[in-house]
Amino acid sequence: MKNLSLLQTGSYRKQSLAQAALRVVCLSLVLVVLQSGAALASTSSWSGQPSWATGSSSKKYPAVRGMQSEGRDNISPFSPDSHNVAVDIGQVFLMGDLGKYTDNIGFRGHYTYGVSELFAFDASLGYSSHSDGSFSMITALSGLRMNFAWYDRVIPYAVFGMGFYRPNYKITAAESISPLLFGLHLGPGVDLQLSREMFFGAALTFHDMFGTTRLATTGPVEVGGTFTTFLVHAGMTF
Repeated sequence: MKNLSLLQTGSYRKQSLAQAALRVVCLSLVLVVLQSGAALASTSSWSGQPSWATGSSSKKYPAVRGMQSEGRDNISPFSPDSHNVAVDIGQVFLMGDLGKYTDNIGFRGHYTYGVSELFAFDASLGYSSHSDGSFSMITALSGLRMNFAWYDRVIPYAVFGMGFYRPNYKITAAESISPLLFGLHLGPGVDLQLSREMFFGAALTFHDMFGTTRLATTGPVEVGGTFTTFLVHAGMTF
């Protein structure tokens, strides 16, 4: 029994170290993204957008904000002061301790508000169910979107943020655990501007739900963990 306890303790320490390493990697990537954003801002790469975005080849991107008194006719996807809504659908890949459940399709509603040429506020509400309902998740996330550059009508970007996760663990037929957890998410994406009002894209996002322990009738249950989503989306701007 003593040897079993030592093995369990060692396994728990390894999981804790692995989760700590993943969080260090996430924070390191965040710093790289922010440094890249500062470099892009200094070179004004965003101002090299195509002429169709503003409706005039002689006007640069910052001029969009100066046209607010003339109406919102020149607002394009993810431009300053734009409201962008989208529906996301794709695969949810469970990792680590969550890997015992099957991967499945996930859904998400998405809202992005353009703050400046480079940055936007990003928020989403998502849901996925796994292993015939044995495990499911509701996510409510918010964060910062950074547009790297504009290549013709293609915009590569990165998102970093925080939010709340509500995983549901089905313990028995009559019992389940649904803790409210805090976590981080980070990942790259790309958008294609179909028109001034419509866009299409895809994003790969890593999520880390901060783990904890909950008590059930069968004993303590470790909750939380990591997963990755690959979602495609289509949306419109107004």
